[in-house]
Amino acid sequence: MKPERIPPAPLVRIRRLARTYPASSGPVAALRGVDLDLAEGTRLAVMGRSGSGKSTLLDVLAGLEPPDGGEVHVAGHDLGHLSRRERDLYRRRVVGYVWQQFEVGILPGLTVFQNVLAPQLAGGRSRGDRRRTATVLLQALRLGGRLEARPSELTPIEARRLAVAVALANGPRLLLLDEITAGLDRVAARGLLDDLDGLVGRTRTAVVLVTHDARLCDHVDRVLVLRDGMVLADVASSAAIP
Repeated sequence: MKPERIPPAPLVRIRRLARTYPASSGPVAALRGVDLDLAEGTRLAVMGRSGSGKSTLLDVLAGLEPPDGGEVHVAGHDLGHLSRRERDLYRRRVVGYVWQQFEVGILPGLTVFQNVLAPQLAGGRSRGDRRRTATVLLQALRLGGRLEARPSELTPIEARRLAVAVALANGPRLLLLDEITAGLDRVAARGLLDDLDGLVGRTRTAVVLVTHDARLCDHVDRVLVLRDGMVLADVASSAAIP
């Protein structure tokens, strides 16, 4: 009799996550009892109206904000109990983040190629290794002809592609994207997500994508719908979305 196969632990495990902010009228609960399991390689879209807690969830997963209650584990890291040094290492090695203001992760004084090299400098990798990684990412994201360009010379879609390359430079286990396609037309948005699908499909990187655009859900495996800081639905991408 074969021994029973134990399924691997999820890359992301969230239980009863709560996050509250102070306000003049009293505390505001941005997240209230959120539960989530996410396996490696899974692509998850997070949807909901403004103020539903989407960006707060990303900030907690990125290690930028600690949970007020509940448990958050990512790749074996307990995000509620990290020292400052452990939190810095977590953000450098485990997670990649593209903010809605995607320019945050781009250094304007560096070229496109240098921007993707920069995050790798603290990783102890050889110069050749860093350059190969940057070349592969930029080619895959259609920036191979823009290596020496400055960020100010890029089009809006090229700048977003660069932000994604920077976020992937250290090979994160988890990639967080906050409204990465906002303001793009349908063709540009789909082109960016198609190229991203090819990259993360090879590396088994899990992706959490915040979006308002239900048309992009065919690029993900699951959809998490938030309302007032709580989970309204967690469904397969092909299912009806409330």
